[in-house]
Amino acid sequence: MAVHEAGHAVARLCLGLGTLEMITIEAAEGGAITWRFDMLDDQTEDLLASVLVATLAGRAAEEEFIGSVAASSGGGPDFSDLALATDLAFRMEATLGFGQKRPLLYRATSEPALLLALDADLKESVDARLETAHATARQLMSRHGNAVEFLAAHLITHGTLEGPGLDHLVAQLREAIHQ
Repeated sequence: MAVHEAGHAVARLCLGLGTLEMITIEAAEGGAITWRFDMLDDQTEDLLASVLVATLAGRAAEEEFIGSVAASSGGGPDFSDLALATDLAFRMEATLGFGQKRPLLYRATSEPALLLALDADLKESVDARLETAHATARQLMSRHGNAVEFLAAHLITHGTLEGPGLDHLVAQLREAIHQ
């Protein structure tokens, strides 16, 4: 769990996705991170693609450092990393105007799984986004393995990191990431 959450945090730092406020492996549902955007950026395709990478980074960290992954990579069926990533990739393709095919066709539904089952092109586009984001997350975890291990060790020792202690660790991580 510590490696998983550290993967999310390091990815967010590498991708410049806001400020980490708390990282824990002691939450009722397992591990969690909270963060905030530092400014209200437009939700561009590039920004959302980065969020997709960060969402899959916990799974990528598990693969990189443990050699296997937990089922659904954390959380229940509605809140697992895979569920969140698939939902974001679906929205990028079907409703936000970033579709690889038919970007102007708005395809909102209360049953995305049904639409994915019926529309092979949409399913392929969503899967391609997920595969690309996962590959990028794996590269980040490999490139910044020392940062992931450093943060995971602190999580194992402290359980929850927040406030000035987390700020100090983040400063160290940023320095390591940008070397």
